[in-house]
Amino acid sequence: MGPPRRSPIRFPTPDLVVQETGDYVAEQQAYLNLIRTAETLSADLSDLFDRHGVSGKQYNVLRAIRRGGADGLTASQIGEQLTDPRADATRLVDRLVREGFVEREHDASDRRVVRSRLTERGTSLLRALDAPLVDLHRRQLQHLTGDEIETLIALLKKARQERSD
Repeated sequence: MGPPRRSPIRFPTPDLVVQETGDYVAEQQAYLNLIRTAETLSADLSDLFDRHGVSGKQYNVLRAIRRGGADGLTASQIGEQLTDPRADATRLVDRLVREGFVEREHDASDRRVVRSRLTERGTSLLRALDAPLVDLHRRQLQHLTGDEIETLIALLKKARQERSD
């Protein structure tokens, strides 16, 4: 079944900003609502990850490493795949190594290169999280139609595009 859905809580900040400044700035309103939505949705994810003893950033690192397969990935290859571009992939991998989810090994052809691979414990953790995570995402956005979700994805991608100022 999964965690109970949180009741929507009124979010007065966008209206308060307009009252405070006397100015309705659509871009500011979009930003405030985007951040509140991200925080609201990520709270459920944090609860799921907490129950399995990892953070969201650690989970993202584990997923990246899994995608690297038997060859593993370097810290820079892991960093390129993280949702937070400022995350310190090396530090995150260090912790996952200490917790037994990941192992490191020097590359056979270039000893300067260090690759990270999942341990059996890391693989098991990801297997345990795969279905519950997809179920959680589906529950979180089940009130949107397929077309609305695709529009949302397109708009979020467009919002992230580099601006030429």
